[in-house]
Amino acid sequence: MNRPNRAPHWLSRLALLLTLLITPWSAGAQAGSCSAVACVAAGPRLLSVDSQRSVILNGLFQGLLGGGSLTLSAADWNAIANADVNLGLFLDALTAEAGVGTTAEALNADVTLLQVLDVAAQAAQTSGNTAAVNALNLLRPALSAPNGTIRLGDLLKLEGSSAAFLTSQVNLLNLLTGSVQLFNYRNAVTTPTPVTLNALNVSLSGLGLGVNAVTPTVRVYLQVIEPPVYRCGPQGTQFNTAAIRAKLNVDLGGTQLNVLGLTDGKLTLTTLDLYLEVAKASGTIGTVDAISRALSLNAQPGLAQLGLGQISDSVFFNRSNANPFASLTPAIIGTVDLTVRVPVPLLPDLEVPIVLNVRARAFADGTYPLSTVTAAPPYPQTYTVGSSSAAVGTLVGTLLTSLGTPGNLTLELRDPAPLVPTALLTGTISAALSPVLSTLGLVLRPVLEAVLMATVDQVLRLLGIGIGEAVFTVGGVGNVCAVTGVVYHDRQPDGARDAENWDGPTTFVNAVTGGRVQASAQVPAGAGTFTLALGEGTYTLPVARTAAAISAGNPSGFVFVNPLNGTRTVTVTAASTSVPEQEFGLFQGDRLSGVVFRDDGRGAGGAAHDVTRQGDETPLNARTLTVSGTRTGAAVTRTAETAADGSYTLYVPGDWTGVTFRSGASATEVVTGVRLNGVAALTGDVSDPALREYALPAPSGADQTLNAGLTGRVGLTPDRSGRGEAPLTVRYAHTFTPGTTGTVSFATTGGFSGQVFLDSDCNGTVSDAERTAVSSVTVDGSWPRLPDGRLRSCALEVEVTVPAGTAVGTTRATFATASLVWAGRPDVQDLASVTDTTTVTPGAELVKTVENLTRADGVVAAAVDALPNERLRYCLNVRNTTPDPLTGVTVSDTLQGVAAYVPGSLTLEGAALTDAADTDAGEIVTRTVTVRLPDLAVGATRRVCFEVLVP
Repeated sequence: MNRPNRAPHWLSRLALLLTLLITPWSAGAQAGSCSAVACVAAGPRLLSVDSQRSVILNGLFQGLLGGGSLTLSAADWNAIANADVNLGLFLDALTAEAGVGTTAEALNADVTLLQVLDVAAQAAQTSGNTAAVNALNLLRPALSAPNGTIRLGDLLKLEGSSAAFLTSQVNLLNLLTGSVQLFNYRNAVTTPTPVTLNALNVSLSGLGLGVNAVTPTVRVYLQVIEPPVYRCGPQGTQFNTAAIRAKLNVDLGGTQLNVLGLTDGKLTLTTLDLYLEVAKASGTIGTVDAISRALSLNAQPGLAQLGLGQISDSVFFNRSNANPFASLTPAIIGTVDLTVRVPVPLLPDLEVPIVLNVRARAFADGTYPLSTVTAAPPYPQTYTVGSSSAAVGTLVGTLLTSLGTPGNLTLELRDPAPLVPTALLTGTISAALSPVLSTLGLVLRPVLEAVLMATVDQVLRLLGIGIGEAVFTVGGVGNVCAVTGVVYHDRQPDGARDAENWDGPTTFVNAVTGGRVQASAQVPAGAGTFTLALGEGTYTLPVARTAAAISAGNPSGFVFVNPLNGTRTVTVTAASTSVPEQEFGLFQGDRLSGVVFRDDGRGAGGAAHDVTRQGDETPLNARTLTVSGTRTGAAVTRTAETAADGSYTLYVPGDWTGVTFRSGASATEVVTGVRLNGVAALTGDVSDPALREYALPAPSGADQTLNAGLTGRVGLTPDRSGRGEAPLTVRYAHTFTPGTTGTVSFATTGGFSGQVFLDSDCNGTVSDAERTAVSSVTVDGSWPRLPDGRLRSCALEVEVTVPAGTAVGTTRATFATASLVWAGRPDVQDLASVTDTTTVTPGAELVKTVENLTRADGVVAAAVDALPNERLRYCLNVRNTTPDPLTGVTVSDTLQGVAAYVPGSLTLEGAALTDAADTDAGEIVTRTVTVRLPDLAVGATRRVCFEVLVP
């Protein structure tokens, strides 16, 4: 069966304010278990106030507060009765008014009735209900006078979070009525101010009592002996109304009645004092169905006790006296006028009038059965168990029966009657007792029933109670889950709990929705477990330092590992049967995270060497980063590898000292700088050791952000050497790597004179077109790059010239340097150099021969005859006659005269070479044949041949 996924409007008409005093979930709850819950309030909601009821409300508030003056009109009371305010607004205002951090603290704070009034007015004002605000302000004089405080959390006990109720509405009249009841209970008002009921007219017609009606005046003195408790919770949750003691002063105004069965007897009723205690009506939430939103209620009206007679106010209104009716004594409720006939000898009987005091004492109690009702939406719905109309009649009947108990009703002579013999007087009184009792039975039944029903209708129902009846309002049905979890010390850290507990400081896991903390669980050191009871809704669960925090805050000395932001999200719906356990792993120490990138200003908007990744600057992945330190005297390290986006995370334990960071720079890279928590430390030297081993602050449980910029070093390799006989020109081939952007200056010093040629298109070869000496070059965004983002290396030649006449055996080193000034950082210079060593040797032996291929006579000589159109083959025969191997030997020959080179005829050791200046060893450019020979061992020979055509 599918449960509807909808949030319940539980408390749209809830009688009193909810509390955030979270009670532990029921003892049998499983981890993550969910239960259907209901919210039940005692008493109905007053929908309208007429002029007579407004007078009663004024008096009721005065009575419960112990005095004061209230003159609110029916319109004023209606403005309050018809005003509902948003519960969330009310709770926010209460928290601010109480000057505390959480709603739970606010509901358990001592506040005055005036503060409650101000908070209600703020909520009404925010809701735009000006009429209610104006009416509430009329209550200020009465509510500011009493001394004493209340705790609004005593009005309702909530099993679970109030988050499901934040959109609910609180009725202002019920809020104030409940607050005043709580004030009366908490502040022991023992001398109540009476409430005068509206006029009564009790019919006595047909009873033969000589009058048709009486109009008693009734004043009610009220005291709350137990405040109401409204509950929201699962099956088995109990709730109850207030318990009330009421003294009813019934003034019958000297109503004179015929005493039935007693000739000429007149009964005059003056004042009756009735003592009523209505115990709390209680109930239990039965089965609750979160699918259908239905539930059952088991409810029982409270025991009612009624006494007629007299009890001292100091006894009856003493809350510590559990049974004030034990002190009930007879009281004079009226008089009986009689005539006693006294016989006189020889004369007519003497008629002597006498007046008897009627002294009465009676007690009755009533118990009422448990009933079950079934509630169904839409909510709120009000349900009544029992009936005051039926219960009052039974209670009065029991009281009158008690009145007939011997000794409870007595007649006594009010004034002396000296002319009446004692025996005659005693007989007359005795004879009158039964008729008086019968007459009282007839007259008191309708009077007492009318008085008690008026009390119920005009006063008690305003307080949510009745005689023999219980009235409850169901605010709604929903689902609440016990969300459990654990906070643990993730020592690895690996984001998984490995039998790890919590050994950190006391922390809190809060449930937040609507920008407010709805529930909070304290997590002390130890197992680290917690439980939150949450109603339907979506909550964020941050681990926080205080119970009032709405966002995560890492405990002192720790950082969050799992989840990284210290916050999880849970959702409770009507369909939820359980919620997975929520785990929070924390590491004691610092988390160091950031990105490592090539800081060379690549791409549009990029700026080099500033440790700020911009443009298309390349993240560096698979770099091994290291933090090192000391723990208990031993060296310790931790490493991490950067991800594809250059990011990394390293955890530094809190007990490490002397912590340093290495950014994974290779020997051919420079650390341009590091940026720790936004503060940059830029290098001033390409070999700055302080950045390669960057000192970190002592770990303190902080999230540290450290970005590192790396860039390449300028490179010039390898060193070369060459030999030859003077005069000699040697070209040494090198590889130039710019490393990073900036301006590079080239220079040669020492040894033989030299000049630098650069492979400007970086194709790996210095072509003839590129053999223009360079002294500097700018490396910028146009420089070609490798696929991994590095600047491409290029070929570079250093041409050394040995002048003629240089003595054999002369050796000189030519130093070629590439000096790079960083882009944007003219203070940083990088330098690379190579050494090219040239030695003057006797030289290789070169013999040039020629052969006429057209004649095919096989003659090879230094010179041959040739006629037009004949082909000649020239060969350059090189032999190393020196004592050392020769490297870098190049032979060149320039065609003389008009003979034309035969394309494709160039060979080295018989192997064809291309004519073009490309990657092989030879080329012919502008009638000059050039071939670079392999190394020549001592005595080795090489042969270069080419052909010409005689024109």
